[in-house]
This record gives sequence, C-alpha cells and structure tokens, in this order.
Amino acid sequence: MDEPDRRPPPSLTQERRDVTRSRIRRAAMEVVARRGFDATVDEIAQVAGVSPRTIFRHYASHDRLILATVKDMFEAFGRRPMEGFPPPTDDLQGWLEGLASTVHRRNAEILGEAFWDIHAPNVNASEVLCEVAALRRDYRVRGVRHVAGLAWRSAGGTGEPPEALVSAFALHLSAFATHALMVDFDQTPAQVGALTSDILQRLLRSAVDEQRSTASSTAGSTGDEETTG
Repeated sequence: MDEPDRRPPPSLTQERRDVTRSRIRRAAMEVVARRGFDATVDEIAQVAGVSPRTIFRHYASHDRLILATVKDMFEAFGRRPMEGFPPPTDDLQGWLEGLASTVHRRNAEILGEAFWDIHAPNVNASEVLCEVAALRRDYRVRGVRHVAGLAWRSAGGTGEPPEALVSAFALHLSAFATHALMVDFDQTPAQVGALTSDILQRLLRSAVDEQRSTASSTAGSTGDEETTG
C-alpha cells in the first residue's frame, strides 16, 4: 500500500509565485523565438503581464533568463509523446515521416529566430553562452543517437548504428536543414519533413543492406576456410 503524501500543500504565496514564473517562462519562449537573444526583459515582461522588476526577482540577469529559456525550449522540443504516427516497430516509414515532420515543425515554431543565436559560434562567449552551447550539444547528441538507434534496430540493423548513419540523422533532422529549406527554398516544415524522411529511409535501407552483405561475406569466407582446412 502506498504511503500517503504527507507534504503540506503549497502556500498561497508559493502558488502565486509559481503561476507568475510560469507566465514569464511562456512569454520568454515566445519573445526569444521571435527576436532571438536580442529579446529584452522589457519585451518579455510586457508579454507576461508583469513588471521587469518581477522578472529579476526570478532571474538574476538577462543572460540567466535567456539560458533558462533555452532550457525550456529544448525540453519543449523533446516533449513526448510525439503523437499522430505509429511506433517504428509497426510502421518504420510512417514513424520516420511523422518524426521528421514533427522535428522540423518544432524547429520552426519553438526555436524560431533563436536558432541563429543558439548555433552561432562565439569566440569570446560569456559564461552563460558557453552553458547554452554545452546544453545544445548535449540535447542534440543524445536526441540524435536515440532516434538513429531506434530506427536502425527497427529496420533490422544489429549492434550500434554506423556513425555515418548517425551523422545523416543529425544533418537531416537539424534546425540547419529546417531553416535552409524554409528560408531559401520556401518550403513548409511538412515539406521539409517529407523530403528528409525520404532521404533517411534510403540511407537506412542502404546501411542495413550493407551490414547484412558484410555479415554474409564474412560467414561465407569462414565456411570456405573450414572446408579447405
């Protein structure tokens, strides 16, 4: 039998504080997606319906607010479940198409113009911007390796996916691909998703076929050696 939760309920003051912080976080994501890191505390405060002074009660500086907002963006980006498409074990093609479309839509809607600042090289970056860069890399590497491995195993691959395939997933599901095709070629996130999922399916089949061919050749060579021996 589960023990009852004996923690006292939050006070009215704490509840108000949590509601205010939630409003600030939502407003910050909206403004930063639209304006990038140039978003000001005044702009965020106006959208949140609070004063700039209230924001500084929750965040020590503008940079710390930006860092917290980038964290919220990545958490929203990786939100599960991604509904509307089947699991990869049932329909790999449908899953990959749904995944790519969702990823490119979230790249456009959640990151927005912040994409440029999040990915910009910063030679003389501040401590906070270095934290942003480390956060981005961690989320990106873990996310790409997860979906590439899931696709690889669902397609019949064994062991870890080839690094070339992981790199292909990193490239074709990246915000770079989203923005390049949307800005320069006037494509929608859905169109970008359809194109990139098709490319990934071809690369995935090729990688699995290559692994099977290599395994078959190795098995055949071993058998010949045993016969001649």
